[in-house]
Amino acid sequence: MRSISRLLIPVLCLAVSSTAFAAGFSIFEQGAKATAMGGAFSATADDPSAIFYNVAGIAQQRSTTVMVGGTGITFSNEFRGDPNDPFTSGFTGRYNRHLFIPPNAYAVVPIGKNLTVGVGAFAAFGLRTNWQDPWIGRFVSRDADLRTKSFEPAIAWQTDDGRFAVGAGYEYRESTVVLNRNSAALNPFNGRIIDAANAYLRSKKAHDSGYNAGILFKPGSWRFGVSYRSEQTMNYKGNATFTQFPTGNAQLDAAIKSQLPPNQPINTSINFPAITIAGIATTAIPNWDIEFDVSHMTWSRFKTLNINFETTPAANLTRPQNWKDSEAYRLGANRRINEMWDVRLGAVYDKNPQPTSGVGPLLPDADREGVSFGVGYRKGHLMIDATEFALHFKTRSTNGLSNDNFNGTYKTDANLIALNFGYRF
Repeated sequence: MRSISRLLIPVLCLAVSSTAFAAGFSIFEQGAKATAMGGAFSATADDPSAIFYNVAGIAQQRSTTVMVGGTGITFSNEFRGDPNDPFTSGFTGRYNRHLFIPPNAYAVVPIGKNLTVGVGAFAAFGLRTNWQDPWIGRFVSRDADLRTKSFEPAIAWQTDDGRFAVGAGYEYRESTVVLNRNSAALNPFNGRIIDAANAYLRSKKAHDSGYNAGILFKPGSWRFGVSYRSEQTMNYKGNATFTQFPTGNAQLDAAIKSQLPPNQPINTSINFPAITIAGIATTAIPNWDIEFDVSHMTWSRFKTLNINFETTPAANLTRPQNWKDSEAYRLGANRRINEMWDVRLGAVYDKNPQPTSGVGPLLPDADREGVSFGVGYRKGHLMIDATEFALHFKTRSTNGLSNDNFNGTYKTDANLIALNFGYRF
């Protein structure tokens, strides 16, 4: 029965450590117009979603405006086992389909000629990876659900001529995480790997606060924007529940039960990155706004993850992550058709921060390429923006280096539909 303890306990502990991979999934789509322009919006920043992209941009908005909406996100993912891996060879897997809808809402109010105040609510990080049964990777992850929500009051000021603006905001962020996976054991009577138990982890709300700041400069037909959103750290506290699966063999069941940790409180922390965006835009071509942005995310803050079991501290775990900083390159254009209609195009190349050794069922991340198309409608006080955004993840293989000893190749695609309604008073 010693073979049971050698396999069962490490697998149960690693169930918690997988939480960290979800933190690498940022959601940059926080306004339909910006999304239609590939996210290249820090130098344009001419609707209330500037609170997210470049808070200085709200200073140039001289009408009280309310805007609400969201982005519907669906993923398709295929896993193929490594033909050279004795465990995964010949196996495939796919996601269950889920519609993930990060909402957003903004309001801006000008004060006098130079000042604007605003408030925004958005979800800048999140993940849902839920694999269809039967799933060979259930010992690594069956389902993961990371959610965040942020609330941000903001203020911005511009010069009398409107050529220069600065802004800042205070961001309060909440986050929760749920993980579900099975745990394995080796049946000593027949030498087979079996499902021994289910590990279900649910956190309470974690929270932290930070700030963002931005600068906007508009000399002639050119615009330059720079924004910064500070890093945050989420300290999660929650509960781990372990549910044993009966095997029908009383001796084996008793051995597994003796090795299962009790249900207990757990805690861990996740370092969320800082985000810096720099953009340049031009209106030199009549009826066109064209912008190019570069964004940088400090994922290198995420070097290790410490897992603490409060009842059985002997199971505590420190796991290296070794993520790296990542950049994204965004190009967007807005074409004014007439007083009522705009047409928009965008493209993005987004480099992932995850080392090959960390690629797995919880987050099979990869470099991403996307194209977007959108329209904007204005009539009287009403604004409507709609966008279709297709995002392709490059094929990513673990190359036999998986930290979870789960090797194979992942192919992922995402489709995003963004919609916002606004009203200018």
